[in-house]
Amino acid sequence: MADADWPRLLERAKRGGRDPEALALREVLMGSICEVASWPDRLEAVASELGRTCGLELPKGPGGFTAGSGIRLCWLAFGRFLVISEDAATTAALKERISAYDGSVVDLRHARHGVRIEGEKAAAVLNKAVAIDLHLAAFPPGALAQAPVHHIPVLILRIDETRFDIFAPSSLARSFAEWLEDASLEFGYRVSGTAGLD
Repeated sequence: MADADWPRLLERAKRGGRDPEALALREVLMGSICEVASWPDRLEAVASELGRTCGLELPKGPGGFTAGSGIRLCWLAFGRFLVISEDAATTAALKERISAYDGSVVDLRHARHGVRIEGEKAAAVLNKAVAIDLHLAAFPPGALAQAPVHHIPVLILRIDETRFDIFAPSSLARSFAEWLEDASLEFGYRVSGTAGLD
């Protein structure tokens, strides 16, 4: 899981807005996160090794993710994947199993922070800044999108009907968290501890 001494973005038990039970904000704990890229003619080999190492089927294509047993396998674009795991050893395992002949594995553990927003108005909060249709039919569970939020590049994963995980660059994560709290005030929110990759 995440380092116990890692700086926190959200003030524990903070509440605000009209109805503090409307939305829950949590920091996402992760043991490792890495980007995997295949060379143009080695996508099949890298994809196969990713599936074996993560114990997951690959998403159907770019713009989706699969999840299970504390791990998320995200397909960002052609030949580019992101692996988020509760296990700190996942990145090392991928570096060992994906050869330099096939692609590269870049450790992003301290370069990303994750925040979960949960509640019926979660999509409405994100749509204050994200120009993507987040209605359930257009952006179902298992979908992901890369988008700027208040000039901050983030990755948005839809977990289910009311939950989204958002990953921001660590250097801008506090600014993103402040934007998220401010955008949530209209409906009300509470900071509810931390979340795993369930």
